[in-house]
Amino acid sequence: MKIAIPLTGTRGDVQPAVALGLELRRRGHDVLVGAPPNLVEFTERAGLDAVPCGPDVAQLYSSEEGQRALAAGSSLQLMRMVGKQMDEYGARFNREVIEVCRGADVVVSTLLTEDRAASVTEASDTPLVTMHGFPGRASRAYPFPGALPPDRTYPGVVNALTWGVSENVRRLAFLKHLAALRKDLGLRFSAATPSETLAKRGVPEVQIYDPAFVPGLAEEWDERRPLVGFLELGREAREAIGEGADQHVQVLEWIDAGEPPLYCGFGSMPIRDAASTVAMVERVARSLDRRVLVSAGWSDLAARESRAGDRVHYVGAVAHDVVFERCAAAVHHGGIGTTFESLRAGLPTLVCSVSFDQPMWGGQLTRMGVGAHVPFVELDEVRLTAGLRTVLRPDTVRRARDLGARLRARTDATTRTAAIVEAAAR
Repeated sequence: MKIAIPLTGTRGDVQPAVALGLELRRRGHDVLVGAPPNLVEFTERAGLDAVPCGPDVAQLYSSEEGQRALAAGSSLQLMRMVGKQMDEYGARFNREVIEVCRGADVVVSTLLTEDRAASVTEASDTPLVTMHGFPGRASRAYPFPGALPPDRTYPGVVNALTWGVSENVRRLAFLKHLAALRKDLGLRFSAATPSETLAKRGVPEVQIYDPAFVPGLAEEWDERRPLVGFLELGREAREAIGEGADQHVQVLEWIDAGEPPLYCGFGSMPIRDAASTVAMVERVARSLDRRVLVSAGWSDLAARESRAGDRVHYVGAVAHDVVFERCAAAVHHGGIGTTFESLRAGLPTLVCSVSFDQPMWGGQLTRMGVGAHVPFVELDEVRLTAGLRTVLRPDTVRRARDLGARLRARTDATTRTAAIVEAAAR
């Protein structure tokens, strides 16, 4: 069976789909991934065939305009910015999705590509399965991620209203490009939202996050939206892409030379003043009498890569499954992939959210008692110190360890999703 997986977004959007693709290939299927141009090599090194598909969203986010939008912390502003990027890339993206899906027996999309995949599979009468890395459909239990302050609970009617607004913003932002795609495919114009389109076809919407993170949601939704858990990239694939322990010798030696450090991952955060951020981290480390491992990622903190010290150590990107198990707590932006990795390792987690689903996860961790949340736009020395004191409390540490044990016991998310894909094809 030929399976096509058209993708766009950052590594956090692509990696779970790669994990699924590897499982489907293990089952004997031919898998082709349409990956963002900056992640084609990542996908191929992991072991799958890949072709470029969609824009380089990482490049957009790291641009001056992208950094300003991220710093504003507004999901709707970011959605408009991506829509503006599509004015330059939309027609090409349409063609790339068509080519990735050509001749497929089944197509697997994500929340970011399901609108285009829905039209392409409608034209070819091909089964479709979509995957959601965060709640992406109307719910009375939760508002649209990023629409309301996440540290409060809202009435169901208020939550439902946020979904109506967000779905219309998304529809209007991309309608022009989807209308052009449908015309090219010989389909009639449709102003329906992806939610309406996929519901009409009965398309499975697999929720690739753990139900423990969203109490009550599974009870509200039906079997078309199973909450299977996070799709982990296996150790063999991680070794293939250069994320093995042997690629982390220096940092592991530093970690093992003292007490377990705090992990601070600033990779996706809009660091406008690296020097001030570095100084803040170093002061907080001293005030808490803690060692801190700082992963710089995209930001210009990477200029300090591999600068070792007794108190603070700076590195670039690291393999979370290698490093987290040696840490005492984690600080990061709150993307679902990183959040799953830190909680799976049993680490109490401070989320410094930027936008989209990140504030939601920060609020959820706070409610669950396994972490704390500070919007990145509000982050300063006082709030960072207070957040870390919260996550390092014995009761928070205990609850995080208990949750980590439960998450580690759930290992069937990828196989369950692969079975759903195979069933859809039949």
